[in-house]
Amino acid sequence: MPPQRHWCLAGSIAPIIASALLNEYGTSTPIALYLLVARVITGIAVLAMKETRGISLRNVDKADQDAHQSASYRQCTEHKEKIMKGITTVITAPGKAEQREYEVANPVPGGMILRMIRANVCGSDVAIINGRHPLINVGCVMGHEGVGVIERLGEGVTRDFAGNPLAVGDRVVATYFQACRRCPECNLGKLNLCRNAFAGWSQPAAVAPHFHGSFSTYYSVGPDQFVYKVPENVSSKAVSSANCALSQVTYGCQLGEIKRGQKVLVLGAGGLGVCASAVASEMGGEVFIAEMAANRLPKAREFGARHLIDLSVADGGSGRVDLLREVTNGGADVVIDLTGVPGVFSEAARSLRPGGIMVEIGSISPGRYTDFDPGLFTRSGTQLRAGLRYPAQILGKAVDFIASTPQFPWEDLVDAEFEFDDFMSAVTAAEQKQVTRAALLVGSEA
Repeated sequence: MPPQRHWCLAGSIAPIIASALLNEYGTSTPIALYLLVARVITGIAVLAMKETRGISLRNVDKADQDAHQSASYRQCTEHKEKIMKGITTVITAPGKAEQREYEVANPVPGGMILRMIRANVCGSDVAIINGRHPLINVGCVMGHEGVGVIERLGEGVTRDFAGNPLAVGDRVVATYFQACRRCPECNLGKLNLCRNAFAGWSQPAAVAPHFHGSFSTYYSVGPDQFVYKVPENVSSKAVSSANCALSQVTYGCQLGEIKRGQKVLVLGAGGLGVCASAVASEMGGEVFIAEMAANRLPKAREFGARHLIDLSVADGGSGRVDLLREVTNGGADVVIDLTGVPGVFSEAARSLRPGGIMVEIGSISPGRYTDFDPGLFTRSGTQLRAGLRYPAQILGKAVDFIASTPQFPWEDLVDAEFEFDDFMSAVTAAEQKQVTRAALLVGSEA
């Protein structure tokens, strides 16, 4: 029986005990004494009950406190379990990089965290790791082309920039630069020239949120980067080149104002050159593609190029210009230079017909020079146009282009795959032009 019940029983029988004493000893003993005994017993019982109840309540309070502390510990433990860590690739010196681990921060309002699936090596990545980019330097992360899965959505994000609903687990591609929409260039509608384009990517990797590049297991996408959902009928491999190669040359072809029946000369048969062949041919152009590494040319034919030109057989720069003008019957209507070689700039301009348009995309490194004849340029009546990055909305059009052109083997554009930690081999393969597009296999889609 619980102690409370014992004292309750004692309080109840105290009057009975007093009555029994009275019967036993008679009235010789004052009645007040009997009543006093009863009251003492009752009082002791009441005090004991209160004390026992207090002990019981204290035990309950302590139990509640222990339970609360246990719940708090569990919440703390669960929070710790939710903390994610990822690996990103950091430039440590010109020509060198290493992979480092950082904690993955929560997405900012309007942003998101992607878990990367694939990342491709672009020619600009080769320039960046070799110290030839004005903003992305030692200490920054590498990579900008690829596709990922939404891991976390920032506050307020419910749709992509085309209005498609977004949810955790969706595959998306994002512009590798941001368009702040608050600088003079953005205000003029030139989102590709945003003066804050690399405000995130140019930050050292050691500064949170750390993951500003695609050569990472996670990618922190800011609110000023345009994001587009990948359709279910487009594979991750096929779409992995959309946010740089395909979008960039789509803009280049727009700058070239390609019209049906025009001769379009593409210089460089890497990933951008192959994509340019597809876009230009769909616009009605007759595509000529030229390359010093002849092993890269055949793939361009699969993407719409009609004429493959091996420049390695020509004798120097003048010989290359002569060859290009010959095969195009006096010069191309549009020339798109994707090589990134300064000397090719002048050759490209000289390969145009009078009144043609040259689009320069490949040369992104300032401080590298070439000879140029301004008098010849003026007398030719040609136009030179620079294609720096691309208007952010073009990325959505690039994704749609892949989905609507199944005749092109988009998956085959990526013709070499490397494990994530073997990134330097992928960069070397791209630098030596051994491949069309090298890819890093970063993570699974599930």
